[in-house]
Amino acid sequence: MKHISMKDIYQGGLVYSTDMMKTIYLTPEDSIIFDENKWMYHRMPSLQQWLSDIDTQLQMHHVQGSHHLSFTFPENIDLNEQFKAEINNRGFELGCLEMYAIDSNQVQYAEHPDITVKFVSHSEVEDYLKVYQVFAEPFGDTYVQHSSQMIRNTHDLDHVDRVIAYYNNKPVGILDLIITSKCVEIDGFGVIPEFQRRGIGTIMQSFVADVAQNKIIILVADGEDTAKDMYVKQGYSYIGFCQQVLKEDV
Repeated sequence: MKHISMKDIYQGGLVYSTDMMKTIYLTPEDSIIFDENKWMYHRMPSLQQWLSDIDTQLQMHHVQGSHHLSFTFPENIDLNEQFKAEINNRGFELGCLEMYAIDSNQVQYAEHPDITVKFVSHSEVEDYLKVYQVFAEPFGDTYVQHSSQMIRNTHDLDHVDRVIAYYNNKPVGILDLIITSKCVEIDGFGVIPEFQRRGIGTIMQSFVADVAQNKIIILVADGEDTAKDMYVKQGYSYIGFCQQVLKEDV
């Protein structure tokens, strides 16, 4: 498997500034999207520097109408206990993202006569959104409406190839593909809960393997997501992790 790292993960949003220490993402037209309005550290800041950066980010976010704070720390660095205590004291949520990868020719092929997987065309966008909104609902109605309209507006313009799965002609699963010369990234992978454990996700990954041909398939899972155990059983290899913090309603 070719050398890959978290740096190969696609990052949406507009780059406001970047240097050896960090990259700042500010996307005014999508100010409520956490992942497109954040600071991504390339080098680990001191605790004092991070506390100062909180104040700076808060000011920058309020100018564009963002009401959250979000920081991603360097790959494969576990925050020390002092850092974690300060994160907790200041009301941040600490999360961990884990990266997995598999050679596309190692994906086990599967198919089922009742399951159809295809790229989303303009006529299937609303079907895609029916599934998408199931998973977006926990983030609130404003987020659901805004992000759904953004998908409608940018479907033919962005860097994402969207995929949908139908079970007996009912939309039940979605995922996004970011295809580069090096790898194919799976993002936003979800099957509606009542249709899980029917092999739909496996067939969707077979579709991705066909698209990827000989490229590496990569994905990122939440460190607490039980789905990551499924990826390991399917042959994915663990690549690395990064920790991130988020505070809402600031």
